[in-house]
Amino acid sequence: MEAEVAIVGAGAAGGILALALARRGIRVVVLESGPRHDLAQRPEYVRRYVRGENPWATPLASLDRYTVGGPVPYHLGGKRARGVGGSTLHWEGYALRLHANDFRLKSLYGIADDWPISYQDLEGYYAEAERMLGVAGVADEPWAAPRSAAFPLPPFPFSYSDGLFTRACQPLGIALHHLPQARNSVAYAGRPQCRACGTCQVCPTGAKASVDLTHVPQAEATGNAQVLTEATVLRLELDRSGRVSAAVYARPDKLQQRLNARVFVLAGGAVENARLLLLSASREFPGGLANRSGLVGKFFMSHPSIEVSGRAREKVYPYRIGFSTAMSRQFAIERDRATRGAFLLEFLNSAGPTPDRIAVASGQWGEPLRTRVREEFGHWLGIRVYAEQLPDRVNAISLNLNVRDHFGSPAPHIHYIVGKYERRALDEAKEVAGKILAAIGLTDVRSTGLSFAAHQIGTHRMGADPGTSVVDVDLKAHDVPNLYLVGSGCFVTASASPPTLTIAALAVRAAQHIAARLRPASSGESTAHPAG
Repeated sequence: MEAEVAIVGAGAAGGILALALARRGIRVVVLESGPRHDLAQRPEYVRRYVRGENPWATPLASLDRYTVGGPVPYHLGGKRARGVGGSTLHWEGYALRLHANDFRLKSLYGIADDWPISYQDLEGYYAEAERMLGVAGVADEPWAAPRSAAFPLPPFPFSYSDGLFTRACQPLGIALHHLPQARNSVAYAGRPQCRACGTCQVCPTGAKASVDLTHVPQAEATGNAQVLTEATVLRLELDRSGRVSAAVYARPDKLQQRLNARVFVLAGGAVENARLLLLSASREFPGGLANRSGLVGKFFMSHPSIEVSGRAREKVYPYRIGFSTAMSRQFAIERDRATRGAFLLEFLNSAGPTPDRIAVASGQWGEPLRTRVREEFGHWLGIRVYAEQLPDRVNAISLNLNVRDHFGSPAPHIHYIVGKYERRALDEAKEVAGKILAAIGLTDVRSTGLSFAAHQIGTHRMGADPGTSVVDVDLKAHDVPNLYLVGSGCFVTASASPPTLTIAALAVRAAQHIAARLRPASSGESTAHPAG
């Protein structure tokens, strides 16, 4: 097969790129290692989710093999989804921009590194991404960086428990604000209004934005984009000029095929992008494709997380909305981050045991069980914390030659630590959350152990210097002239905010650059169009 642009991965970055390029008349082929998930099957997926199963499990389980090392294991199980839509299939939909300060940690605080682009360089692309995904919100965050456009959808109203949090936070000098999210507060772009089903990891209605619904079908409708499912890329091959000439891929039958293109884009996520580069080692790149810097796979980051919860005497009505509607970035921005790590507070609308768990734990039947559930359910409030993790070269993705996937390729190995900087931030966050819950009058306040968000960040960072980065400001590999790496793997730092909206904005920006390269006459045109 041949294409002008070959994209590996049909998730947030790949789906957005495919649409932006196809609308320009550029012929795109997307290679996706997972299946296409039919929206009509979502009710069954919800049933699996409620039973505690992974509805997005890869049909070929051995494709997802990985190993972990280091003092803090970072497990990928349940944190990724193969298939058209990628991780947007199961994300919670929280769509925050990074703050302007997040791009300048070195300049402002003397830690980590600055991004080679600024917030202002990305601001217009953020607005475009919000329109394409349909982000509901309102500009009520006191610390937000400037915006050029309003949110395309109105915000979801605060919940009952948000009111309790607000009244407790005000005397403490803590401000709450709406949590922007890519789900329809009203019908938008042909998708229905959110019904608050409470199963956001499997949205049964299509109200939550996922690129299998918002971008990929539109790209295919142009006639310029084709998506090949269950097509796993095994390696990239170079020609004599040092350009990528082909992506070698295989279906489950293991028969190898080739896709030739003028431009290749890796959009498989921070772990798989790095892994594919390492799998594509050659005589010219013995340490992995595009890896003359030695930094492919390095500086892996996520968001260390804890939850703090407590019991109220009166009912607080959790679970009436399945997703959070309030947050605070006060502790992510208003501080000297050289000494005090950034963290985000998410005020949960779902906390405490559900009726089924209360029933199972009770060991009771009949009327005593009914009374127990009525007495125990609906009394818990919780706060989730996401902490910023600084880049550390020791956190890295490498290949484990002793563990192989379905195709015989070495599995990714994740070496991971959480440093003192992040742990101090989590300790402070636990103290802040405890004060808020105490101000509400909660008892039995407790915190969970350390966990990690389903955010894989770093591994092919962007920068101006080929010696200290893997891709340039346009996300083109320094070492390979027709190879681009998109997604959160290009992030220089992680901030404390979820990465998906920034992934989308950078994908829109990269698409503009690629399109201008392939279609110079139309380089001034926008590469994306508002949804709806």
